[in-house]
Amino acid sequence: MKKQWKYLATAGLLVALLLAAGCGDDAKDKKPAPEPDKKVENVVVKPQDGKYYRYPSYIKDVTETPKMTPEIVKYIDDFASTLEFHPSYNGKFINDSKIKNPNEKYHAVYLYAIGPKHNNKVKFKNSKGKEVYQHQVYTINMQIEAATNKLTSVLCSIFEQNPDIPDGKTTYVVRKSFDWVALWNGVMVFAKNEMLIFTSCRWKAVYVAVW
Repeated sequence: MKKQWKYLATAGLLVALLLAAGCGDDAKDKKPAPEPDKKVENVVVKPQDGKYYRYPSYIKDVTETPKMTPEIVKYIDDFASTLEFHPSYNGKFINDSKIKNPNEKYHAVYLYAIGPKHNNKVKFKNSKGKEVYQHQVYTINMQIEAATNKLTSVLCSIFEQNPDIPDGKTTYVVRKSFDWVALWNGVMVFAKNEMLIFTSCRWKAVYVAVW
C-alpha cells in the first residue's frame, strides 16, 4: 500500500512538472499586446521676427504667413533703415502678412508702422470739411509667387496727413514690378518695354525689373 502511494505521489509530481513546463512555454510564446498607434501631432513653429519687423500674436505658425526670403528682407531693411518710428513700434514694422488660401497662386506680403508725427489727437478738417487727424504711416506691399517665393512687385510708401497737407499725400519710396520674359534663339522681348536684344543664347528665362 505504501508503495502504491509512493508511485501515485511520484506520478502526481511528474504531471505537475509537465503542466508547469507547458505553462512556461505558453508564457514564452505569448507576444506582448501591440501598443496603440500614436497620433502624430502637427508641430507649431512660430515665425521668427526680423531686425526691422515682428509678427503680431495672432500669426502663430510659419504655415500661416509667406516665407521671408533674403530678397524680401533686404527691401524691408533698406526701407526701414531710412525711417524714424513711433516709440510704440520699437523700431519695427508689424508683419501682417497672411496666407488666406494655401492654394493661391500669389501671396501678399504686407507690413505697416507709424512715424513719430502720427497723432490722433491733432485734429483738423480736410478740403471736404471732414474732420481728420494727423497721419504718418509707413507701408510695405509685396507680391510673391507662391510656388517659387519670387517677388513680382514691391511698393514701399509713406502716407502723411497734417494741417499743412490736409488731404494727405503718399510718397512712393520704392515702386517696382518684376516681369518674366523669355529668350528664344537670342531674341529677348520685355513684357512692358518693347526691346529686342540679339545674342547667341538659347531658350531660358530672365527676371527683369520694370518701374
